[in-house]
Amino acid sequence: MSYKVAVIGAAGHVGLPLALVLADHGNEVVGIDINEAAVAEINGGCMPFHEEGADTLLKKCLIAGNFRMTTDLSQVGKTEVIVIILGTPVDENFNPILSGLVRLIDNLCPYLRKGQQIILRSTVSPGTTDRVKKTIEKKTSMVEGEDFDLVYAPERVLQGKAISEIKHLPHIIGAYSDEGFEKIGRFFDTFSRANQHYMKPVEAEIGKLITNMTRYVSFALANEFHMIAGLHDANINKVIDACNDDYPRLNLPGPGPNVGGPCLFKDGWFLIEKVPFNDLIVTSFRINEGMPAQIVAKLDEDELIESVAILGMAFKANSDDTRNSVSFKLKKQLEFRGYDVRCVDPHVPGYEDWTVLKGVDALVLMTPHKEFSDLARVMQQAENPEALVVDIWGFWDEMRHRSKNGYFRYGDYEQITRFAYREAM
Repeated sequence: MSYKVAVIGAAGHVGLPLALVLADHGNEVVGIDINEAAVAEINGGCMPFHEEGADTLLKKCLIAGNFRMTTDLSQVGKTEVIVIILGTPVDENFNPILSGLVRLIDNLCPYLRKGQQIILRSTVSPGTTDRVKKTIEKKTSMVEGEDFDLVYAPERVLQGKAISEIKHLPHIIGAYSDEGFEKIGRFFDTFSRANQHYMKPVEAEIGKLITNMTRYVSFALANEFHMIAGLHDANINKVIDACNDDYPRLNLPGPGPNVGGPCLFKDGWFLIEKVPFNDLIVTSFRINEGMPAQIVAKLDEDELIESVAILGMAFKANSDDTRNSVSFKLKKQLEFRGYDVRCVDPHVPGYEDWTVLKGVDALVLMTPHKEFSDLARVMQQAENPEALVVDIWGFWDEMRHRSKNGYFRYGDYEQITRFAYREAM
C-alpha cells in the first residue's frame, strides 16, 4: 500500500530525511517549503545540509520520479496524507512562538479536503494539537474523526542519522480515537515496522518534550559534577566511567561544554510554560549555557594565554548545523575578555582553515568532530607543544583519565603515567 504525501517543511533537517524515506518506500511525495533557494537546490539533486546517506537517496528518488519539491502549498489538495514539520522557536523571554504554525494552518485550510490524514510532527507546547484541531474544524466546517484525521506524532531522530532512525525507532502517536490511530498506523507501516504507541495528542506532546529534556538535564547534572570535581582537583570523566562500569543503577553521560542545538536548548521552555515548580529545568539551562563562562574563568587564571582556538562551531559532532551552538557564546565571551580568538570547524563554511591554529596558546574542544580525533595532528597544526588543551568531553582517550579534569598541557602528556584501571583476573 502506498500514499500520496505532502511534507510541509521538507527543506529542513527533519522534513527532508522523512520525505526521502517515504519516497524510497514507494509513496508519492511532494515536499513543500517556503525556502526557494533550498527547493531549487534539492530539485537539482543537492542536499542543503549533511545527512548520512541522503546524497545518494535524494538522487535515487528524483530519478524514480516519486519525489519533488515545490513552494506551492496548494499541492496538499492532491494528497492523502499531510505531514507538518515546522520549526517552533522561543522568543527572547523563552515563550513558545507558534505564530508560524498558526499562520500555516490558516493558509492550509482552503486546500484541505475530506478523507485526508494530517500528521503534526513539530515540537510544540502541550495543547497545541488541540488548538490546530479547533482551527481546522472552524475554518473548514469539517469534523476530526469524521471528515479528516489529525494526530501528533513527533520526530525523535538524531540529526545526521535521521534516515536510518526514522525506520527503526518506535513511534509515539497521539490520536483522538482508536480508528484515527489505526489509520495513521497503516501509513507508518509503509516505511517502518517499529512499534507504535497510542496515546492522547497532549500525552505525545509531553512525551516528545521529556525525551529531549531528560538528556538535557542529565548533561546539566554531569556538567555540575564537572565543576564540583574541579574544586577538588579530581577528573570527573575518570569518576563517571568507573561508577557507570557494569553498575545497573547508573548511566550518567559525561560532561559537555556544548549542549545546545535547536531542540535541547528550547524544549524545556515548552514544558514549564505554566508550571510553578520549574527550578530543575531552569537550573539545567543555566548550567549548560554557563559552561563557556566556566572555561573563560579557567583560562583567565593563566596570564600567558593570549590566543584561544575554538575547535568546533556546530552544535553537534560531525554536523554542519550551528543553530544555538554554545561555541558562539564562548567566542563572544573570549573576545569580550580581549583574547585573540580563532575558530576551526571542518563542517561549517567559513571555518575550515586549520592554519589559524598556528602558535595558539590554548585550544578548547567544543564539538568533538571525527576530524579532531587525532590529537597529535591537531597539535601539529598548533605548533605549540606547551599549549593548554581543554577537553571537557574526554574525547581524546589518551588523556580522558589522566588530564586535570579536562585541562592539560600537551607537553606534559608523556609525563602523565597514572593507571586508568585494572581488569579483574
